[in-house]
Amino acid sequence: HYFIQSNLRTMLSQLANGAKLQSWKKILMCRPTHFDVLHKGHNIYMTMESPVDTVVAMEQWGQLKATFEGVGTEVQVMENSPGLVDQVFCANCALVWKGKAIISNMHHEPRRAEGDPTIQWFQSHGFQVYDSRPDGIALEGCGDFAYNFDRKHAYLGYGFRTEKPAYDLVKRVIDFGDTQFHSLRLVNELCYHLDTAMLNLSRGHALLYAPAFDVESLNLIKEVNGPENVIEVSEEDCVRHMVTNGIPIQDGDRHYVVCMGMTEELRHQLTSLGYEVLLTPYQEFRKSGGSIRCSVLDIGI
Repeated sequence: HYFIQSNLRTMLSQLANGAKLQSWKKILMCRPTHFDVLHKGHNIYMTMESPVDTVVAMEQWGQLKATFEGVGTEVQVMENSPGLVDQVFCANCALVWKGKAIISNMHHEPRRAEGDPTIQWFQSHGFQVYDSRPDGIALEGCGDFAYNFDRKHAYLGYGFRTEKPAYDLVKRVIDFGDTQFHSLRLVNELCYHLDTAMLNLSRGHALLYAPAFDVESLNLIKEVNGPENVIEVSEEDCVRHMVTNGIPIQDGDRHYVVCMGMTEELRHQLTSLGYEVLLTPYQEFRKSGGSIRCSVLDIGI
C-alpha cells in the first residue's frame, strides 16, 4: 500500500505541474562498509594491481550520496552485509519496475549470497518480490536493464552477465503495459553490463559506446531514439571515465548528468544540449569494474 500511495502522489504531482515523468528521484544505495576487490577476473577491470583504499572509497561514496541529495533525490540506504564485498553495486541485485523487484541470479557464484539481504530489504519496504534464482537463468538486475525517461521503451542487455532467456523471464514476471520491451546484445568485454554501455538522458538523448553492441542492437537503439538523439562516446569516456555508467537526473527544469569524469569535448556537447554535468570522484570503485550507476538502484520507477 505504501508503494502504491507513493506512486499515486508522484503521478498526481506531475499531472498538476504539467511535468514529464521523472526518474532517479528515489534511489537505493548500499553503504560500502565491506567493499573490496577479492575476485580477480570477474571483469576486465578487476586486475587487483592496486589495492582498494577503503577510507577513500567510503568518502567517495558519501560524496556521491550528497550529490544526489543536493539535486533533490531521496536516497535510501541498505547496510552492507559482512562478507559481501560487491554489495555496494546494488544495481545488479534486482530489476525494479512499478512496485515489483525481481531478485537477481548472479553470474558469478560469490555474488549470489547478495540475494537474501536484497529480498529482505524489498519485502520490508512493500515491494512485490520475485526470486529468480530458482529459475537457473543468469540475470543481473538493473545492471542489464535500462529505460527511456518517457517510459515508452525499456531494454534488457545480455551477452556477458545476463543470459538471453532472461528476457522471457522478465517479460513473464513484469507487466510493462504500453512500454515496449527490447533485447540488446552486448559483444565487447569492456561493457559487460548494459549500464556500462548506454545511458538514457532526461532530455531524450542516449549516450552509448557503439562497439559494445552488435549491429542489430545498435540499429534498434538508433531507430527507437532517433539517430539524431544518439550520442556515441569515445573509448576514453566509456572506459576511463565510465560516463555511460553515470546517472541522469531531472530536478524541475534542470537536467543533470552525474558521473566521475568526462572529456571536455563531451562535456561541451552535453552542455550545449541543456545538461549540467556534475562530476564526483568514484575511482576506487572502478577497481572492481563499477562506477556510479552500478551503485544506484532507481526504486521510484
